[in-house]
Amino acid sequence: MKKDIVKFLALGGQAENGKSNYCIEINNKIFIVDSGFRFPDSDKLGVDVIIPSFDYLSEHQDQVEAIIITHGHDDVMAALPYLLQELPGVPVYAPSLTADLIEQMIERFERHHKINLHLDLHRVHRDASLTIGDVPIEFFPVTHSIPGAIGVAFWTSKGYIVYASEFIIDFGAPEGFRCDLQKMMEIGKKGVLILLVESSYAKKDGYTSPKHKLTKLIEPTFEEATGRIIISSYAQNVFRTKEIVELTKKYHRRIVFYGRDKYDHTNSILRLGKKMRKPVIQVDNHILGKKENIGNPVKDRNYVILLSGSPQNIYSDIDDILDGGDELLKIGKGDTFIVASPVLPGTEKIANRADNNLYRTDANIVLLKNKVLLSMHASIEDIKVVMQIFHPKYYIPIKGEYQAFVKNASIAREMNIPEENIIIADNGEMITFKDGELVPGREKIEVEDVMIDGIGVGDVGAKVIDDRIQLSNDGVVVVGVTIDRKTKKIIAQTDCQTRGFVYLKDAGYVIRQVISICENVVGQLVEHPEMDIQDIRNQMKDQSMKYIVKETGKKPVFISVVIEV
Repeated sequence: MKKDIVKFLALGGQAENGKSNYCIEINNKIFIVDSGFRFPDSDKLGVDVIIPSFDYLSEHQDQVEAIIITHGHDDVMAALPYLLQELPGVPVYAPSLTADLIEQMIERFERHHKINLHLDLHRVHRDASLTIGDVPIEFFPVTHSIPGAIGVAFWTSKGYIVYASEFIIDFGAPEGFRCDLQKMMEIGKKGVLILLVESSYAKKDGYTSPKHKLTKLIEPTFEEATGRIIISSYAQNVFRTKEIVELTKKYHRRIVFYGRDKYDHTNSILRLGKKMRKPVIQVDNHILGKKENIGNPVKDRNYVILLSGSPQNIYSDIDDILDGGDELLKIGKGDTFIVASPVLPGTEKIANRADNNLYRTDANIVLLKNKVLLSMHASIEDIKVVMQIFHPKYYIPIKGEYQAFVKNASIAREMNIPEENIIIADNGEMITFKDGELVPGREKIEVEDVMIDGIGVGDVGAKVIDDRIQLSNDGVVVVGVTIDRKTKKIIAQTDCQTRGFVYLKDAGYVIRQVISICENVVGQLVEHPEMDIQDIRNQMKDQSMKYIVKETGKKPVFISVVIEV
């Protein structure tokens, strides 16, 4: 019998929230499952998103058989355009709705970056059975906050490698969101070598359902509200959007989709839904309000205004609206504002400010916190159900912080998976199985975060971030000295400009001393004209910074300029 060599490698997603990127290698054939980004920590100033380094895949691109995207969320698919730049022509497999969102994303990326990507996109049914690169693959529907989500199972001679994706157990989920337990059990009966299960909610007791449902939490508010209802909700949580639409219908209101980003997923899903035979969200024209009527108390008092956006932007949007930065939407007396966008890691500061500012208004505020309204990720009992269905030989926690991996591993022990068969892996650690057995030791692959700043990819390094932190904390000092090209003498008044450094009225002497230091340094050129201007600029900076740190305790970004005329 053939003895398969199987390898598992995470390029992203381990010990972090987001940036999922997993490689399943079977007999030298690599299958990439998901390719997403994560939002930066608050100290990564100016960085938009972070993606994995794809160097390993570039070096082994002749082995890559396919890229599989399990659902249409940024944390699992938004790094795909960058991956395709490294792996042009590699086929991409995704369920239908996810494929539509991928096409939109790629088209937008190409237009913005003025490049052409070769997208070889294959739409698959959620319960499809395919063979890719001689490897039989099974897809199975799972329940998540966006319709069409799938898990994936790769066949080996010793059983399946099952990637359960992101899921909950909810037997009452509407069509398009339902899981297929029968298909999952069929996979489990054939034998599972390795099971990969998400960990982000592994510390939460019970099932996630029904605590993920919004309807019961806000229906009393719909019953009592006499004026407009404004709801903030993440654009990618389509399950929640569907609930809001159904409540709008039930209480004979009209809805306005107020996504300030025209590319957000709420708008995309609605546009795509018009082309579908069975749209996931049915929004009849008679319940649609007009955006231009917002602000007219006669016309908009019966509106539900859905303020959708990304986790990174939605609280900034709320803050901007409260600060008067929105021409249409002003929040005031008679309004009800429901915050149905629980705070995610990295957004705590801006979210807290927005929430506090909401309470300063005359609106009725309904704040749904994380403990009350859960995201659609697997809690302890959800994880146990999946373990029972697949009954794996080996178990690898994925997707989440390290402490969540430890808790996920403890759940596996409770389910009688042997300690030695539970594997906690970090990004860049290659786990190898030969003939169905774990090979001792781990090969370490160098994996770095790649920071995306605007359209710049990987050109934001530690030095740039350090400079931004310095600018944020201590400001900037710019000194310009003008000299005669021939005589090297100073021929104009030296200029010193500061921003965010010190209050000049109280510290003018610091600026005068900095100017004096710089003029003395430049004065060396009169007797030593052969000195390099760059050396002079470095001396201006070094001597000035020694004085500034000693005198003020601050470390501003210092820019020295010598102009020859």
